[in-house]
Amino acid sequence: MTLTSRVLALAVVSVAVAAGISASAALQPPDPQETGPVYSVEGSWFGMTTFPTLGAQPTFDTFASNAQQPGREGTFLCTIPAAIAGEMTPSGHGSWVRIETNRYAFTAVRIMMSGPTFAGLARFWGTITAVSGDELTGTMNAQFYSPTGTPTSPVFTGTLVRHRIEVTFEQ
Repeated sequence: MTLTSRVLALAVVSVAVAAGISASAALQPPDPQETGPVYSVEGSWFGMTTFPTLGAQPTFDTFASNAQQPGREGTFLCTIPAAIAGEMTPSGHGSWVRIETNRYAFTAVRIMMSGPTFAGLARFWGTITAVSGDELTGTMNAQFYSPTGTPTSPVFTGTLVRHRIEVTFEQ
């Protein structure tokens, strides 16, 4: 067997093993303790976040799964209008993890600026419950930090409601 044939055989075996591992992860049986429907947070959502001092603010969220832990953890992106964000970036970036059936924890961070100067971070965290395939509800906390990581505000607590952004098909 030539070196080229060996490398090709190794590549084919590697791809087959990787495909087998991915397939076995995707075919894992559901948790036997789960009863009733299980809803995914994956996808894009629109809704309102309400903090007592700010009122209701419109928000877009996107949840994507980690390929190694589909449906159990992933990446979170939150976007709010720049006028509402003020000196914060309009996008928060973070992570989410499933903590029980239809319940998820999340954390997102936004950069705060004072003109062109880095002024600190805003951290948002909470829990969401998928009440159906098309609706999320939950709580959100927010706290602001200096560039050195020292909290500069108390923790603010609010609520959130989101509805899945559905695909519109051409007629």
